[in-house]
Order: sequence, then C-alpha cells, then structure tokens
Amino acid sequence: MLDASRQDASTSKGIRFMMTLRTSLRSAITVFGVGAAIALSFPSTPAFAANEGDHWINTPNCAADQEIQLQYVNGAWHDEQELNPTATDNGQCTFILTDNGAEIWRSNGAGSGWWYDGPGHKICALVYDPALGRGALGICN
Repeated sequence: MLDASRQDASTSKGIRFMMTLRTSLRSAITVFGVGAAIALSFPSTPAFAANEGDHWINTPNCAADQEIQLQYVNGAWHDEQELNPTATDNGQCTFILTDNGAEIWRSNGAGSGWWYDGPGHKICALVYDPALGRGALGICN
C-alpha cells in the first residue's frame, strides 16, 4: 500500500509539472504572437534589414565607405544609403551606385548623398580602380 501511495504522489507531481510546462509554453507562444502582431501592425515599425552600418569597399588604390541607415521616409522606415570615397588615387578611381542594375550616380571623388533604398529598389555600390583594371563590389541592398 505504501508503494501505491508513493506512485500516486509521483504521478500527481508529474501531472502538475506537465500542466506548468504547458502553461509556460502557451504563455510564451501567446507573448511571441502578440509581439509579432504589434510589430507588423504599426506602419512606423522599422524595417528589419541586416545591412545597416558602414561597409568598406577597398582596392589597392581606391576606397569608399558605403553607409546604409534606417531613415524615416515617406511615412515609414526604410533604408537609405550613400557612398563616400576616402581614397581616390588623385581622382582616377570611379565610384558608382546602381539601382536595379541602372547607374544612378557616378563620381571620381565627391560623396553621393543619401539615396532611398526602400521597396522596389536594389542599390549596389561599386568602386572601380583603373590602375588595377577592375572594381570591387559593395553591398547590394
């Protein structure tokens, strides 16, 4: 009889543990779901892009800082980017931005200023080194 009462107590503890675990999991899933719903429901919620920051594009004679930032544009958060040359080999290097494959900006030393990189746009940065005879591609975002 002692064995039976121990088994009942053990089973009772197991059931309480399972109920607690289920409740914890249910609560965690609910919190996650509510958080996701809030994040997706607000139009001013930032885009969750992974490319924000400074990206250096280098060749032996040329260098540029491709900067991508989250900016509030046209009522929503979107990426914008700029290309800032830092080594130009006396103006011999060429710095280029393209949008969906079409050139939108070119320079031999001046910075590009900010370019909108939201939906429908894919901006890529390129640094061309004529002494090397080829270029280096930055981030396409």
